Parts: sequence; C-alpha cells; structure tokens
Amino acid sequence: MFGYDLGIDLGTNSIVISVVGKGVVLSEPAYVAYDCNKGEMLYAGKRAYYLEGREPVGVSVIQPIKNGNVSNYELAQQMVEYFMNKVLKKNIFKPRIVASVSSDSTDVERRTLISVLISAGARSVCLLEQPICAAFGAGVDPINPTGVFVIDIGAGSTDMAVISQGAMSQNETVKIGGDDFDEAIVKYLKDKHGLFVGLRTAENIKKTIGSAVMRDTDVTMSAKGRNVLSGLPKTVEITGNEICECFGELLDQIMTVAKSMFERTSPQLVADISNSSVILTGGMSQLFGLDKLISQTLNLDVTIPVRANLCVSKGCELALKKMHILDGYGYSFKTKEEVRIR
Repeated sequence: MFGYDLGIDLGTNSIVISVVGKGVVLSEPAYVAYDCNKGEMLYAGKRAYYLEGREPVGVSVIQPIKNGNVSNYELAQQMVEYFMNKVLKKNIFKPRIVASVSSDSTDVERRTLISVLISAGARSVCLLEQPICAAFGAGVDPINPTGVFVIDIGAGSTDMAVISQGAMSQNETVKIGGDDFDEAIVKYLKDKHGLFVGLRTAENIKKTIGSAVMRDTDVTMSAKGRNVLSGLPKTVEITGNEICECFGELLDQIMTVAKSMFERTSPQLVADISNSSVILTGGMSQLFGLDKLISQTLNLDVTIPVRANLCVSKGCELALKKMHILDGYGYSFKTKEEVRIR
C-alpha cells in the first residue's frame, strides 16, 4: 500500500478523519485561531477551541466550515491541510478522499469544498451526503432496497433522510444544531438569571444537565459567569428541567420537519422503517432523552449507534470500500481538472 485513502467528516464543530483499515485516527475541534493582521493560521484544533472567548489582542478564533459549508476558504484550506499532514505524516502519495456534505448543499458549495480538499493535498475527492455516510457508519447498508430513516444532528445543522437503494427518497436539512442549543442556554441565563456566560460554559451545561424531555428526578449544577447589572462574578444554581424548557422551541422545529418528511414517505418504505428503527447519529444524539422524544413524535423505535458522533466519518471510510458500487449511483471522484481550483 503506497498511500492512504481518507474518509473525512468536516463538521461545524469537529473534523474526524478515518483511514481505510484503521478506522478513526483523528478527531479534533474544527476551530482555527488566526492572526487578524496577517490572516494566517496560528493554531488549529483543541488549542484554538479552548482559546475561544479568551483571545489575546490581535487574535481571533473562527470555525472556517459552518453548517457543512466553507465560510473562510483560506483558513479552511490551512486547517484541513494541517490535520491531513498529522495523519499522513511524510507520506509522499496524495490520498483519495470521501468527504461528507450536507444533503441540501448547492453545486457551488460542493465545488468549493472539493477545491478546499484538493488544495489541502487530496488527489481526488468524492462527496457523499451525511445521512448516507451516517447509515454506513451505523452498520446499515443504505444500498439495500430496504428503507432506512436516518437523523444526523451535528453542531451546525440537522440532516435527515429516508434512504433506499443508495438514494435519498426523502431528505430535509434543518439549520439547527448543537451550537444553536448552546446559544439558547446563553440567552436563557441572561434573560432569566441575569447571568452572562460564554459558549464553552453553555456547552458544558448542555452536556452535563441538558435534556430533551423532562426528568422525573431533576438534576442541578452551578453556572458561573458575569452579573448582567453589576459586571461582577456571579454564580447561580440551574436545573436540567429549566434547560429542557429553553430547548423546547428548537426541538419542536426539528420534530415538525421530521414528522412532515415522514408523512411524505411511501407506505412501503414506512413499513420497512417500522420493522427496524430510526437511526439517530451526530454529537447531539447524546442529549438526554432525545431518542425518547423522537420515538414519541414518530411512534417508532430509535437506535443510537455506539460512538454515534463518529458514524459519519466511519461511513466515509466504508464508502471508500464500496466505490465500485456507489459509482453506479452517480458518485465518483473529482480531480483537480474537473473542478475550478482557486
């Protein structure tokens, strides 16, 4: 074997890279700290992630890929190249890459993403929709004729699709993800408790006591931040059911779209899905009670795969092994000559 083929999940909050035969080899926050004057990347990954909200003068932290789309071309290219080099080390052979993409992304957005990956060092790139990747990674073969219903809730968006025979019979993308839940916590604490908190604090609250359904036995934790009125440090006690209430509007939007999409699905595919279960993947799948909420809304069983946050990347890796089949469904590798490279 002269080089590696890579499966890459380019998420809003994280980048996960898998290598054929090795599985997931890198999982890092998709954050970049850069020099505001020169526009050059200083750090990427965990160091940039923990720097957010603590930046020194002249340094900013951004997510160069938001909602599966490139928001800053140069920094996205530098970040991807940095992480690819960590995996490839000194390998002189350029890899083929299968990367996930939002199911509602436009042709321009897809070409831009391919351009970023090729500029970062890829030999050729194939883009595969996130729900299909998630199904592969969850251990389900979406190329089979039996219908599969996948909901992938990441940091920037929620991708859901009914998949059969390698194609999406129905699909929807909701621009709501984990970051929106963090911002909801920030707003709630400011309005209800007069407390300013940072996004890292809000994310920790979400992971610790966040919930999609009311708990019978409530949980509490302390939230520390700045008093809205005095500007001095302040600590308040908050409960899990409080956080559940502030998530209500966002969860209602996701459930409404899921129900609407399911109602458009053919009876035979509905029967297939009823005989199995809805597959819930993505980082937000770990939110307490989310599987229960979806099950109650759709009247179906819900399965959360092991390490559900890595399913998309693992699915990209598995897709590399099935490219001879996926080619028949219109998926193929694009080279530098086939896309306009900046």
